[in-house]
Amino acid sequence: MAGIEIKGTVLGEGAPKTIISVMGADVDECLSVIEKGKAAGVECFEWRGDFNASRRDPAAMVEQGKKIAAALTEHPLLFTFRSESQGGQDTLAVEEYVALNKALIESGCLDLVDIETWIGDEAVMELVDCAHAHDVLALVSYHNFKGTPSKEWMVNLMTHMLDMGADIPKCAVMAHDVTDAFKLMEATEEVRRLHTDGPTLTMAMGKYGSITRIMGEYYGSDLTFCALEDSSAPGQVDVAVARDIMNKVHDILS
Repeated sequence: MAGIEIKGTVLGEGAPKTIISVMGADVDECLSVIEKGKAAGVECFEWRGDFNASRRDPAAMVEQGKKIAAALTEHPLLFTFRSESQGGQDTLAVEEYVALNKALIESGCLDLVDIETWIGDEAVMELVDCAHAHDVLALVSYHNFKGTPSKEWMVNLMTHMLDMGADIPKCAVMAHDVTDAFKLMEATEEVRRLHTDGPTLTMAMGKYGSITRIMGEYYGSDLTFCALEDSSAPGQVDVAVARDIMNKVHDILS
């Protein structure tokens, strides 16, 4: 396993790193959540641009991004504009989506950027290339809030993400029972064992998927989205609880 180090945090080494979503409508709300997250020991932060009141103004988003980055000099910062089809708050046309993400990548304020597969392979690879040209890691993502596809489908999806240049493939599905959770874990383990030596990020949403959020060290997921005050997806575990469980399991199985 080749871990990726970002500001002293290594993805792909030890227990999954905790990450929370920062969903403020403006920079002041975001900074307030960030300070609470740092106090709670959160390791990484996701800035959710789809919640921001300025989300259709790339220049204004860049200015906010610089202020957010200045507050996270020791914590990795991921930017995500989560589209409605992927569980988000708004949808931009592909051209607007690409332009917003490019502006933030080129500003130098990001460590990672989330790129949704629905925009199409050509647009995905355009943003991946832009990210790599500016030393930003590309996290290529897929979300399914209705159910869990077959293990084979998920493996093929994540290997295709890797083929498009993803540094971290992300697959999030809805688990309706424990079998769905196990399918997600099996698919992730296969991708890690056979197709990449880099980090992966997967989770099954909903109560049956909560186990996937705390057992990533043992099936191959290197980040876990947690709840601080508000959760951004079903089944998220409180960050303090998640850290405690993951550390105890790590100690038992080490």
